[in-house]
Amino acid sequence: MPFFGIFKRNKEKEHYAYDELGEWIIISGNSKLGFLYSIISKTVSKLAKYYDLYILQFLEDSEIRNFYTIKAMVSTRSPIKDSLLSSKLSQSLSKHGTLGQIDIVKLRYCGMNYLFFKFNILLKKSKNVKEDVKVLLPPLGVSASGIPYSTKDLFKSIFEYNSNAVCQSILEFKDDNTARILANCSDYVDLEGIKYSLSYFSKDFKTSIRSSIRSVEVEIEAKDFNKHALIPLLWNNFLDIYSSSSC
Repeated sequence: MPFFGIFKRNKEKEHYAYDELGEWIIISGNSKLGFLYSIISKTVSKLAKYYDLYILQFLEDSEIRNFYTIKAMVSTRSPIKDSLLSSKLSQSLSKHGTLGQIDIVKLRYCGMNYLFFKFNILLKKSKNVKEDVKVLLPPLGVSASGIPYSTKDLFKSIFEYNSNAVCQSILEFKDDNTARILANCSDYVDLEGIKYSLSYFSKDFKTSIRSSIRSVEVEIEAKDFNKHALIPLLWNNFLDIYSSSSC
């Protein structure tokens, strides 16, 4: 099902938000999303006084009625145990349907605790709840279904979306604010399309491209790279670049 197919379009109740963690669409017109969001939020509020809750994926099954998949992220300075969050979420959600396993991953970075979790639920009873819910809008070429990505697969996905090729990619940080992305692709790449996708992280690019009979090599240097926007996409795979990037 297309990403926006699950939402009731309402221009007056739908807008966008931008923060250091990425780009978000604010959804107010989906009662099932609002209901599940409210359950999660009330559960988290018992464990942390101050927190932010984001939905990274909300998917309604096209064949099984009232069957939903959710990926979500909580950011807080409070030290929440992942086992406790899993237990409390299970207790809260199980009251409203048949719940699958809740998988939780935790990341601590720059004094913040990020808890990522995903689950499936078959809702048996729900209420019409109107909530303003932040839902992730990932970079062009990145699918919410692929989250969490590895760093290599994330940029591989972006390059292959903007090409007719099979690509391999590497991300490294030259310093705290400058990222270097190297890609080797088997065929033509749309450099402007790639730059548009990467504008999610940076607006200042320096690019070079070298072509041969068998491959195309692309090097992109991105200044003022927003590495925090990688967190919702990578989850604890963010640790792969942690050692080379400070707060």
